[in-house]
Amino acid sequence: MNKNEILRVAANEFAEKVHKLSSPLEIAIIGSVAGDDPYPNDLDLVIIIRNLEEITTIAKYARQMSRHYHGWEVFLFDEDVSLIGRICHRKKCPEQSVDCSVPGCGQPPHLRVHPDFEYNEKIFLTSPIDVLWTSFKMSRLLERKDELGIDESRGYPVLEDIKIKCILCGKIFLFTASEQKWYKKRGLTPPKRCPDCIEQEYY
Repeated sequence: MNKNEILRVAANEFAEKVHKLSSPLEIAIIGSVAGDDPYPNDLDLVIIIRNLEEITTIAKYARQMSRHYHGWEVFLFDEDVSLIGRICHRKKCPEQSVDCSVPGCGQPPHLRVHPDFEYNEKIFLTSPIDVLWTSFKMSRLLERKDELGIDESRGYPVLEDIKIKCILCGKIFLFTASEQKWYKKRGLTPPKRCPDCIEQEYY
């Protein structure tokens, strides 16, 4: 299985548990996994929720996804598709962490406040959305996307492995699609030296 398939297994297991609760109204994957990116950085899920009475149970189910992969985010929205917040990764709330001192964090428990995160509805909903379950006649997320006039979703181009000749030893090495994505996200140029030459320089 590639990384996308692994994250989809985690998402489906999570949705299977959560949709049996009374408060969730819709569950969806959003972002790179929904867009079938074979090398997603993380798994982003959205739950539209009636109330926060079952947030402790939802947080527990979210943490169980870490068996597959630790890089997940669960965003909670109300029935008007307004962001409530996102689930904290920690088991205890509050904990002895600097993150727990952010104003509003853990109120209610297991709802994390990210001080540097600014929610932009249009940018958020431009991401691909894959609805896993909904209690509505039509997906409320997709309906809101239509209301905002978002016709197209963000694309995730499929990258191919590239062969590069090392400028030091002349050996051909593989610059994988996954590595390309990592470099691009950090604004780095492709490597010019092979892993062996890099290792000799630093070790």
